Amino acid sequence: MLQEMIGTESISIRNSDHVIFEPESERKTLLIVFAYIDQKLGTRSHSSFLRHVDCKKLFLNPGRNEWYQTGVPGVASSYTGLLAFLRDVRLDFADHEILCLGHSMGGFPALGIGVAIGADRILASAPEYVLNLPNSLSVRHLKQTRMECADLTPVLSANAGSSISILVGRQNAFDLEVASRLGAFPHTDVIELETGHNTFPYLKDVEKLGATLEAFVEGRDIRGIIAGM
Repeated sequence: MLQEMIGTESISIRNSDHVIFEPESERKTLLIVFAYIDQKLGTRSHSSFLRHVDCKKLFLNPGRNEWYQTGVPGVASSYTGLLAFLRDVRLDFADHEILCLGHSMGGFPALGIGVAIGADRILASAPEYVLNLPNSLSVRHLKQTRMECADLTPVLSANAGSSISILVGRQNAFDLEVASRLGAFPHTDVIELETGHNTFPYLKDVEKLGATLEAFVEGRDIRGIIAGM
């Protein structure tokens, strides 16, 4: 396995099925991508749609459907450990824009860790921010998991400047209710789509996912790209 250095200080990771760092870009932007539920190990979430987007990329895949409560093997064994690691990454890339991206399960750490480390922009697709609620996706998977961080309300309420975009499908009542509550937090914009929980796959099917992710990374308005869909 290839040993990659992150940044200019002392943080290092070993590329693996769980962690893949792509540092080749000269652009001072780091995109942190949190994998979603049931992703195969070694998979870079949405990589085919990010391949031509100019930025450094850090892909994280926990390999377990536990909403990152048990961290990501190779860098941390807990949610708080992952947060500490990414805070160090943030410091190491102090001269970079920091972006966080996540769909479904990946939306939880994109929101919670993204705001906690002061990410510039966050894009979360069909996320939960309070885990184990009735009718949620997380409640089906977390019955045997020790919860370190199950409620992002304090973090999101204290958001000082991270710009958050939420994508949600109108056809999923639970997701729509969660998104409406998320919209009350600071610096948070909710964009509704005519689909269910599968917001990113839907955008892929209508050939808008690549343009949406590119606009997000470049700091352009994504609402105009998917308006009316």
